[in-house]
Amino acid sequence: MSNALKNVNKKVTAQTERSRTDEIKNNAGGYVFQVSDKSRLERFLILGTDGGTYYANEKKITGESVKFLTDLIHADEDLVRNTIVEVSTNGRAYKNSPALFALALLFTEGKNKAATRSIFDNIARTSTHVFEFAQYIENLGGWGRAKKGAIADWYTNKSENDLSYQAIKYRQRDGWTHRDLFRLSHPVGINQEIGNFVLGKAHESNNETIKGFESLQKAGSVKDVLSILNTNKNLPWEAIPTQFLTDADVWKTLFYNGQLNGQALIRNIVRLARNGALNDINFAKDYAAKLTDLEMIKRTKLHPINYLNTVVTYEEGQVDRKGYGGFHGYARNKDWTTSSVIIDALNDGYILSFKAVESAGKRTFIGVDVSGSMSSSALGIDLSCAQVSGAMAMTIARTEPAHTIMGFTSAGYNRYETGMTDLGISSRTSLSSAMEKVRLSNFGATDCSLPMLYAAKNNIEVDTFVIITDNETYDGKVKPFQALKEYRNKTGINAKLAVLGVSSTGFTIADPEDQGMMDFVGFDSNAPKILADFSAGRI
Repeated sequence: MSNALKNVNKKVTAQTERSRTDEIKNNAGGYVFQVSDKSRLERFLILGTDGGTYYANEKKITGESVKFLTDLIHADEDLVRNTIVEVSTNGRAYKNSPALFALALLFTEGKNKAATRSIFDNIARTSTHVFEFAQYIENLGGWGRAKKGAIADWYTNKSENDLSYQAIKYRQRDGWTHRDLFRLSHPVGINQEIGNFVLGKAHESNNETIKGFESLQKAGSVKDVLSILNTNKNLPWEAIPTQFLTDADVWKTLFYNGQLNGQALIRNIVRLARNGALNDINFAKDYAAKLTDLEMIKRTKLHPINYLNTVVTYEEGQVDRKGYGGFHGYARNKDWTTSSVIIDALNDGYILSFKAVESAGKRTFIGVDVSGSMSSSALGIDLSCAQVSGAMAMTIARTEPAHTIMGFTSAGYNRYETGMTDLGISSRTSLSSAMEKVRLSNFGATDCSLPMLYAAKNNIEVDTFVIITDNETYDGKVKPFQALKEYRNKTGINAKLAVLGVSSTGFTIADPEDQGMMDFVGFDSNAPKILADFSAGRI
């Protein structure tokens, strides 16, 4: 007899009661399961701790995550190192910051410094990453030979063209400059002209990027700037004096020079809308084509959340921290005209930025947790976990033609007598519309058993239940894993349960001893692909 069967005291158990010895209490007081070390590490790397959760603030979640990470490094530093590389290099996370912090902690707490040093360039790919890593090292207690050596190697491994570009594009971040890091790490073999430029010493202007930068600093007009950009196409927008960055022609030239890729392409859309560049229909067409360039998306590791956050900002406006927008948060201000071509491209780019997915071909019930706890910020951006979950649900629906999408909170809340509601989301719903539908339904207590109970009561045949939740369930009379087993018994269908966790905690409603239940990291660019493989039985 399995441990699971030994531990079951009742056929069904209220969620606030322990029914098995391997259950732990979540932040809301419900009993759930603990995720594996690797899963929790992936949650930290992909979800981070920005904003905390509804039940635990950011400081508490961060403290727990750091202790967990430190203990895991001491227990299995190879697992930590390999997982950091896999998540960061495959662009699975919206932000690289958690991976950089974990890398800094590996240098501080790990024993195999050489192995950690060997992965440094894979994680710290840009100057911004290196500066952020340097600040983490400062916060963790300072520098040693291996840490300084990793910084020195980062510089010496760059070609002259790459190094001069980095020196111009990223001159200062997080209170650090290249000059600071040169003096700290003493890289050997750097081109003298570039080295002198970084250190602020006299130098000959033979390097084309440095020459172009210095010419731009002396530019007296937009005409001068355009002339320099047309001569030197390798100059980034950061090299241009601020007073010229309001000109539409400057930005168009930068775009056609190939200087707007990845996050720079996404982040500057509102700026281009404001300065009128996107009013040029042909330019908007070309910009939209770049937003949906699959090779560019892969190369720059653009994450779906980049598109998600931008489409809301571009379509609805920037968040006004001083303006109250009612029950659901801050007001948004918008002083530009949107282009439908750009909106369509952002919607299409969002789907493209997920890894290629082969449909499972299974009957799929997608349950989106719309309880009050899901109102917490997702990934430190100006969208809630519930809103982003709505977009994820739509993405899964596009993969699985046989699907239904419903939101759940708990029975008896306002108009939701059953706790279930049709969110009105389909595979063709736009991103902003899907998130708005979820936002308007976001309140109430949490009961993650409801999708299975609802399907059983209404004789809905389901092969795979997909529950998108923060796992802070507590308000049901039945545990979610028990509800799935009852569904199986009633229907004769060996249904599976895929749990997409959307917060960086150690909780899951998936029974670790049941091979038909699996825990996933929500907002992972790999999630739809792995989920489809799990549903189809390919893994």
